[in-house]
Order: sequence, then C-alpha cells, then structure tokens
Amino acid sequence: MRQVRRRFGETVAAHSAPLLARITEPTVLENLGAALLDCADDAAWLARLGAAGR
Repeated sequence: MRQVRRRFGETVAAHSAPLLARITEPTVLENLGAALLDCADDAAWLARLGAAGR
C-alpha cells in the first residue's frame, strides 16, 4: 500500500486496498509489486490489479 500510495496517490491506494486484501497468494503479491513499477499510469495499475484478483 505504501508503494501504491507513493506512486499513484491516496485515491488510487484507497481503490487498491480492497483488491489487494483479497489476494492470499504470496507469489501474486510479489508479481504485483513488480507490475507496480512497470505500469505507465494508475489506470494500467488498477487494470492489472483487477486481473490479478480474479
């Protein structure tokens, strides 16, 4: 959450929190950590996060 907040701001962090809370697999969280650095903008991050939580 700190990384999301720092990269995209409080609003995106607030939208990310419930999606991240649903993810229980450590490898998925690791992959999202890398994806956070690769996403060009907040829309790309939220799309990637939404796809990972399915």
